[in-house]
Formats: sequence, C-alpha cells, structure tokens
Amino acid sequence: MTVEVRDLDHGFLPYPWAGLTSVKRATNRVRFPHHSPEAHLLSFPPFLLDLDAERLWRDDKEVPLRRKPFAILRYLVQNPQRLVTQAEIVEAVWGRIAMSDSLLRTHVHDLRGALGEGVVETVVGRGYRFVAEVKHEYAEDRGSVGHEESPAETIANRVVGREQEISALQAALRSARDHRRTTVFVTGEAGVGKTTLVDAFVETAGTKGSLVGRSSCVEQYGTGQAFLPVLDAIGTLCRGRGGARAIDVFTEHAPTWLAQMPGLVSAARFAELQRRTSGATQARSFQELVEALAALSAHGPVILVFDDLHWTDPSTAELLAFMASRREPARLLIVGTYRPAEVPRGHSVSKFTAELIAHRQASTIALDGLSVESVDAYLAKRFPHHRFPPAFTGTLHQSTSGNPLFITTFVDDLEGQGLLRERDGRWDLTTSVQEVAVRRPDSIRRLIDAQIDRLADAEQRIIEVAAVAGMTFTAGVVAYALDADADGVDSACESLANERRLLQYIGTETWPDGTIQSRYAFGHSLFQHAALMRSTSATVRAWHRKIGERLEAGYARREEEVAAELAVHFDRGQMPARAARYYLAAGDRTGLHYGLHESVAHYERVRVLTEDLPENRERDVLGMRAALGLGWRLYERDGLTDGALPMLEKARELAARLDDKASLAEVLIRLEVLGVVRGDLRAASDHARAAAPLLEHLPGALRASANELEALRVLIRGDLQDACRRFEAIGIFRVAEGAPAPEAAGARIAAMAWGGYALWLAGKPDQAVTLARRGYEAADALKDSWERAALLSDWATLHAWRREPAKAKELAHRALDLAGQGAFGLWTRRADLVLRWADAELGAPLSEERAGELVSKPWEGAWHGRTMACVLLAAMYARLGCTDKALAVVSEALGSIETSEERWLESELHRLRGELLQSRDAAEADRSIAAALEIARRQSSTSLELRAALSLHAITSGAKKKRAREDVARALSRITGGSDAPDVVEARRVVGGR
Repeated sequence: MTVEVRDLDHGFLPYPWAGLTSVKRATNRVRFPHHSPEAHLLSFPPFLLDLDAERLWRDDKEVPLRRKPFAILRYLVQNPQRLVTQAEIVEAVWGRIAMSDSLLRTHVHDLRGALGEGVVETVVGRGYRFVAEVKHEYAEDRGSVGHEESPAETIANRVVGREQEISALQAALRSARDHRRTTVFVTGEAGVGKTTLVDAFVETAGTKGSLVGRSSCVEQYGTGQAFLPVLDAIGTLCRGRGGARAIDVFTEHAPTWLAQMPGLVSAARFAELQRRTSGATQARSFQELVEALAALSAHGPVILVFDDLHWTDPSTAELLAFMASRREPARLLIVGTYRPAEVPRGHSVSKFTAELIAHRQASTIALDGLSVESVDAYLAKRFPHHRFPPAFTGTLHQSTSGNPLFITTFVDDLEGQGLLRERDGRWDLTTSVQEVAVRRPDSIRRLIDAQIDRLADAEQRIIEVAAVAGMTFTAGVVAYALDADADGVDSACESLANERRLLQYIGTETWPDGTIQSRYAFGHSLFQHAALMRSTSATVRAWHRKIGERLEAGYARREEEVAAELAVHFDRGQMPARAARYYLAAGDRTGLHYGLHESVAHYERVRVLTEDLPENRERDVLGMRAALGLGWRLYERDGLTDGALPMLEKARELAARLDDKASLAEVLIRLEVLGVVRGDLRAASDHARAAAPLLEHLPGALRASANELEALRVLIRGDLQDACRRFEAIGIFRVAEGAPAPEAAGARIAAMAWGGYALWLAGKPDQAVTLARRGYEAADALKDSWERAALLSDWATLHAWRREPAKAKELAHRALDLAGQGAFGLWTRRADLVLRWADAELGAPLSEERAGELVSKPWEGAWHGRTMACVLLAAMYARLGCTDKALAVVSEALGSIETSEERWLESELHRLRGELLQSRDAAEADRSIAAALEIARRQSSTSLELRAALSLHAITSGAKKKRAREDVARALSRITGGSDAPDVVEARRVVGGR
C-alpha cells in the first residue's frame, strides 16, 4: 500500500489544552471520563481516582490537583484507614531525601482544599490517616457515560481539517489489523503539526484495543545512546495497558532488549536476563525484536511511533529499516515523523525511508501549512462565539505563513497580553487588526523569547537551565544547577507545563540514590532552542558542569547507565578528562548493546579529548582502552581490517607500556583474528605466541575464544592432526557425537563450523555436516541472525566440499536471504560464491561475464584466509570451460602460500591445477596431482587424499592406474561414513572395478 498525501489545502490545530496535562481543563466542556477497560479506579464517593491517567473526578467534573498533592493522595488512598507516617509519605513521593515538615504540611493543605474536610485526618506529630472507605473498580465494570464516538469523530474533535491525513492513518491501521506489516512516515517542517496529528490518532487507536509504544528521537549535543528511542518505545509498551503480558513476551522472545531495562523486572529476573544474553550480537537483537512484536500482536495490533526521526541515531535507523522491510505477516504499524529539510544529505534516515518508499514498503503523509479557511476554523473552535474582525484571520495567516505552532504561540501571546479577551461569553479583539500586524515577530524564536521574557525571573532561569540539560530534563537537576529548592523548581515546572505550555510533564523516575525525580520535556524543540540562545557560553559551561555533577551523584556506582549523557555534559563543561572517562564507558556499553556506529563515535571522541591531556598514566589508559574498543568495533561494524589494524596496534603499544597484562592479552587475540582474516598466518601466529603466557589474566569466555581461534589458525596452517586434537580438547567434536552444544555465542558457535571443516578433511564427512548443522541449530536457538547466516554459509560450503551442489545451493539460498535481511555483506559474498559454484556444477546457465564478476577478490573480508574462495572460484571457472581464468586463480593462491602459510587446501589447489593442465601438459598435470596426493598424506587430510587419488586414477593408465586404484582403496578405508557422498561413491566404483 502506498498513500501519498501532498499539496493539501487544509491543516489542523490542536485545542489549546490538547496533548498537555493541565489543571486548567475547562471542566464544563468535559464529559465523564472515558477510561480504557483495564483502567484501575479507586472510588471514595463522591470522588473517583484514576490511577493510570492520574486524574481525580468529583461526580462528572475533574478536580484540578497539582502533582505532589496528587502523589500524596495516591499513597494515602492505597493505604486507607491506617496511620501513614510523614517519613513514609516523603519516601513514597520524594524518595530518600531530607524534607521539612512544613513543606509536607503545605501540600497536604492543598490536598484538603480539593477534597474538603473530614477525608484526611492528621495524627499530630506522627502522620496522617485516610479515613474514607475506598473501593477498587475497573472501567469495564463501571461502564461509560454518553455517546461513544467513532475513531474518526474522536480525531476530528481534536484537530481542525486534515481529513485526508486522518483517513490515511486509519487505512494504515486497517492494513496492520489484516496482518500486513505497515509503515507510514508523516513529514513536514517544524511546527506543522506532525506530532499532534499522530497524538490524536494514537490516543484513539489505544482505546480500541491496539498496544502503543511511543518515543521521541531527541536532538543531542553529541553521540547518544544507541537504540534509545526503541528502548523508550518498549518501555511504554511494558508500562502501559497489557504491560505484564508485554514483559512476559519480551522475556521469552527478546531478552536482549529487556536486559537493558532493569527498572521493568525484578533484580533476580534481570540477572537471569543478563546471563541469557551474554555475548549476543546486534543481529540477534534485531531478530528478537521482530519475533517479540509478532508474538505481542497476536491479540491485537501493535503501533510503534517514533517522533523526530531526523534526530535518530544510526543504529535505530538501521533497526527500523530491518523491521519495516520484513516479509513475514504481522499486525504491526510503524509511524515515524521527521522534517525532510533537516535531514542531512547521506543521513541514515533519508536512505532507509527512500528505499522503503521506493520498494512500496512504506507510505508518506506530507503536511503543509494551514490555509486561511483552516485558521478560521481553528479560531472558531478555540474561541466559540467570537466577534473577531473578518480581516483578523487573514492577518494571522499572513503573519505566521500558516505554520500551526507559530499560530498557536502567537494567539497565546495575544491572549496573554489581554488583546484577546472574553466578555459575557463572547471573545473580542481589543486592538486593531493593523496593530496585530505590527506586532508580528520576525520569527517564532523571537516570539518564544518574548514569552520567556514575560515570565518571573526565577522561571526564566529555570527554563534557561532546562534548555542546557536537554530536550527532556528532571526538576532536581535544574534545582541543583541553580542551587535552588528542588520542590520549588518542580512546582514551577508544573505550572509552566500546565499554564504556559512551554513544557510538558513526562512522569516520575526513581534514581539509584533513592530520589524520585519529576521529568519534563519542552513542548517543542523550538522552545528549547530559543531558551538556549538566551545564555552566554560561560554560563552554559558552568551549568553543564553542575548538571553533570548532579547526574553523577544520582547514579553513583551505576554511572555507566547514563555515561553518554555525563560525557556530553562534562565535554561541554570543558572537563576533558572526566568527559573522556564517560565517553569510554559509553563506547563500551553501546558496543555491548549492538550500537556499533555510536560506539565508534564515542571512542573517537575519547581519542580527540586525550590528545590535549597531560602526559601521564591516566591518559595512556584512556588512549589504550579507546584504541582497543575502536579497533574492534570498526572491524565488527565494517567487516574490514584496514581501519581496525592501526587502532589495535596502538592499543598493543600502550598496553605494553602500562604493563596491563589482561588488556595486552585481549589486544593480541584481536590482532590474531585480524591476521587470520587477512590471510597473514605468520602475524597471527606471532600474536598467539605473545598472548599465550598472558591468557591467565583473561576472563573465561575470552580465554576459551583464544583456544578456539588457535585451533582454527592451526587448521588453516595445514596441521590437521594438531587442529583436531585442539578441537577435541575444547569439546567441539563431542557435539557431532550427540553431546550438548557449548553454552556460549560467538566464537563457540563459529568453532563448530571450523571443527566441521577439520572433520571433513580428516575423512569424516557425515560428522562434519552434523557438526555444522548442530552449530546452526545453536545459532538458531539464540535467534542470532548474524551467526545463523554465517553457519548456513559454512554448512553450504561443507556440502560444496562434499561435491553436493543441490544441497549446497539450497543452504546458500537460505544464507543469502538471512544475510540480505540483516545487510551482512560478509556472508552475502560467501553464500553468493557457493551458489554460483553450485549453479555451474548443476549445469545452470551462467555467462562468462557473470562469472567474471566474481574475480575481484570475493573472499576479501568474508572468509578465513584466501584459499577457500580460490578453490571454489577455480572449480567454477573450470566447469564453465574458462581454463585460463581458473589457472590464474590457482597460480595466485599457490604463489601466496609461502608468505601466508595458509596450507590447509594446498593439496586441492595442486589437484585442480593438474586437472586444468591435463589437455595442455600431461606430464606437468601428473606431477601436480602427485604433489597433491603427497601433500594430503603429509597433512593426514584423508578426504583430499582420496580426491587426489581419484583424479590420478582418472588421468593415468596401465601400471600407474593400478597404483592409483590402490591409493584410492587405502584412502577409502580410512573414510568414516559418507556412504552417499559423491567422492565415496566414485571411490567404491573404482575399487570395485578391480
């Protein structure tokens, strides 16, 4: 489905109270509340308390109540008819802080003013007692009052115009209900009303059985936490209606995500999640989220909304592209908003949105400014029975260019100055239209700035500090920066949110230091920008330092959870050493949680900051850890070694200087990996020897990885017997015999594929395939798409080695599908080569031009060394009759062996060379195949020995043929299993023909 809405002549504007929690709700216009069926209500007649919506009703009218008195009421009502001490209330509402009795009495006094006397009783010197009888109710039992509006009516009452846009969103939801994964992007300039339209739509969808996960991508000073918008959306799903079920679903299907959100589950459950997800990859986390959302949507549509995608991090953009492009049916609707003009060229958002739209996997709803008619409709809605001059609407439209946010802010300003005034139930303009035109500000920023100027001095300072803290902030942090009373700042923020609409209340959160913090957000990014421009650079630096200090104290001993935020504040506060430490922690954390783009950016910032630090041990430690992290994450992100190698070399130099044995061992293991990938086994061996005496300083998982990597390196070097002993010692071969797969991800699973190659070379073809299959099953159990694609590629390659092109082709196709979904270029190249080899073997049409495309180093960054790809490529060319190209590939591979020491397939290269030379130089062909036979015997590579003997038998005659048949018989006698493998079948035919 593609829905394109452009060049519309209608817009919308929210009601003045829409989208905000306000104590000025014009209660005479509000009917009895429509609660969701699961809403938890507490009644003590004539009052009704909605705990989910945080609203208090008396009969059918809402009772305005400030946030702290409401929190006190919540606690008292949940503990009725018993003495609640003052200390209990303080800890429940404010957390573990010192609080004066007088402040608590003030809030209780406000509560009594709303409830009346006789409901909250004072126990002098001790606390309070809620004396009314409380009953628990649910909205579905209570029923609803009045006419229940349809979704279209509800949205229509929240916005003005936008009929086509509303219809498009409703059509998208219907598509999702029909199990069609649907993605919609709402686009437009700042202030055009993207978020308000989605707000109104989502509010209605949520009351009709859809589960909604909502988040905003916040503009950040620097590189932030990867996947933060996704985590926020998951959090809203798990905390909202049906949250308990959502947590169970994510526990089962997506533990890697829940393991990053300790506040949602118990400590014991969180520890178990961390154990289950240790060593997981980004690919696994992507697949998990897709499966969790599919499971969650089994009982109703799931809507995920991401506001302001132009500020999203690259990892989130990559994940959204992955989810939106999936082919499996799911009742999932993804809605994203962004400003096209603010998306830089080449930004990840512009790439993935354009690609999804081009492939008809997403649609767009483009919002424009309001028409004069829409502005007139807005004024009629906001100011019923007004008597404004007819020219006022046109002047307002011309002054604001029809931008909805500009219009509402301008109208708010006119009303605030008394130029729009209600008299006897009618609204009038108290000045001339010409005066309104003169008052037109140059920009919305100037208008916002003028509004801030009219605040009290204390409120202005609060807004200015909050702008430094970020798009969202806590009142406690602002209070600390201003050296002000936290409760007073919280009350001021609440007033600004309720009355000025510069701010919005987000909710409360408990920090590790025990304090309960109220979190607010600016109503629009333009509000924050305008407030930020009011302060000098020196003042901003000082506030960044203070904000960082409070955040650091609040998260003492858990600073890594907010490391990215701390790093930016100390960086902007010009405290480079402190900033570097937190950037390093942020890089470590985001890398472990699969945000490789953000992790790389954090490490790079550490390297920049440390350049200006004094030369001392701390600088070397920071530089070493940043270089180590950066090098490895670059390799994980790009799959290439050129950028990673110099970083790891730098890390090795610094680790040696610091005499940090554990870090030096880790660096050497990483360098060994790069050596193997680059086909430089000499360098890899040097790194392994240097690391050997240091392994005792490493944790168990990394030490096991080193042992498995050593087995692979020995295998590629051609020492098959030694490699088999090593794989046997670490338990890999026992898996092929039915033992459980190793309990770890990553290298442990990859080692099963490596062990499969060793088993095949050793003459155990069936065990080799069994081990590869068990490795894939282990990766599949972990829901790790990266490892699944890798294991499928290895499994396909083993069947290619067995000369079974049909099975190899099937597995290569599966690997290509997985690799394509996850954009795993490494496995795409390998699977593609296996697939083309299989096509050639099966006689499928393949042009020489298409085959020629594979000449340009298809193995680069994609294989263990180089010879494996060369063998398949040469065999494919040979089958296609491209003898010269095949010989060139073989000659290049053989020529590199002396320097690379990559000898495990040396015998096969000589055998291929012999077969290729048979029609050109029979004597040289005999020598090549004889060399292949001798090398295979020397390496104890039984399968390659059998294959070389079969080739020799095919090209010789007489006594030589008889000796070749005896060679075939000797090799066949050492083959275990594989009765249906083509080489074994041919060998039996040769031996039986005696």
